[in-house]
Amino acid sequence: MEEARDLLELKDLIARLGLRDDRRQSPRYTMQIIGNYHIDQASLRIAQGRCWLVDISREGIAVKIKDAAVKEGMLLHLQFLMDAKIIDVTSKVVHIEEQDDGYLVGVRSLSARDDIISQLLQ
Repeated sequence: MEEARDLLELKDLIARLGLRDDRRQSPRYTMQIIGNYHIDQASLRIAQGRCWLVDISREGIAVKIKDAAVKEGMLLHLQFLMDAKIIDVTSKVVHIEEQDDGYLVGVRSLSARDDIISQLLQ
């Protein structure tokens, strides 16, 4: 499986491989792209820091973080740099898996008509 190291490589990889629906909703692409995240709740920032985008599909993405404050159902705000432009993605946490070095957090788009890849590669 090919791996993307930044959003430009991811865009190229997706363009070459295409996106088709399969049994697991959509194919997944793995990567290690660093970004930032924050979580706001009741107008207060309860968590923020670095994140690593580790995989992506049309349905959602998985990011690795170190903060235990993230819970299912929360809105996770992500920022990634692409071509000197900051890409903002707001998504809903749908899965959290504790790992030795942090948490793997699965998120989905808030909009059924605007998938995660479209938001990242707009």
